[in-house]
Amino acid sequence: MDMNEYYNGVIEEALEGFKRVNNTDQVEQKIYEVPAATWEINVVRGKVLEKATISRVTLDTKHPVTGDDTHFDALQSKVYPLNPKIPVLIFIIEHMVSGGKTFFSGMMDVIPAVPIEDDLRFLGAEMKKVAEKHGEDYEALRQKGSTIFKLEQWEKPINAGVGIHNPTEKERMDMIKEEGQVWLRSYLNVVEKRVHEPYTDEDVNRMNSVRARILEYYYLGDISLPEAMKLGIPLEAINLMLIAPTIHY
Repeated sequence: MDMNEYYNGVIEEALEGFKRVNNTDQVEQKIYEVPAATWEINVVRGKVLEKATISRVTLDTKHPVTGDDTHFDALQSKVYPLNPKIPVLIFIIEHMVSGGKTFFSGMMDVIPAVPIEDDLRFLGAEMKKVAEKHGEDYEALRQKGSTIFKLEQWEKPINAGVGIHNPTEKERMDMIKEEGQVWLRSYLNVVEKRVHEPYTDEDVNRMNSVRARILEYYYLGDISLPEAMKLGIPLEAINLMLIAPTIHY
């Protein structure tokens, strides 16, 4: 199934939103190509969204469990705001064809440093509307993703658990497409609402702690990173796509 039109549309909408918020026209693009994979990473930087990325990942490989030929196509966005009152964006849509079957997965959430309950309720309500429109149980989908961003040694996950995670076969494709667009727009709504929100040095310290935890999660807990490096994707690409522009320990 060709996801190009949808992915290209979301990339364009995301970049326009990131540029608008940051009052810039500048977009960095880097493409990393190895025999089995291509990573296209688009980055917008500025004084509101310190680093906002939206990236397309495609690869052709063997399924790690079944050994079947597998085509994997994913869209992922990670946004690190400068203001600690604005949460980090989690946006992942994956499309995989393996063993004659088509699978989709959507993972939408945020990682707050200084949670603002009104914003988290708003984001959750927007996902609930999408789930109910498609006859799905928002609470069940929310719970599936609520503990994903957690290492064993942590007391609790770092993600807020207000979005949804719905790995599925293709019957939910329309829902996953819609949830991606709604989540992106809802997140930008929160960004624009909180862009001038005052914050303290303690808030900045909490943001730095969260950024460090995100790095730890990706390096130690994300099973996709070792696989990407086995295929020859450089660590530089992974850092550009996923990791905060500054991290303080």
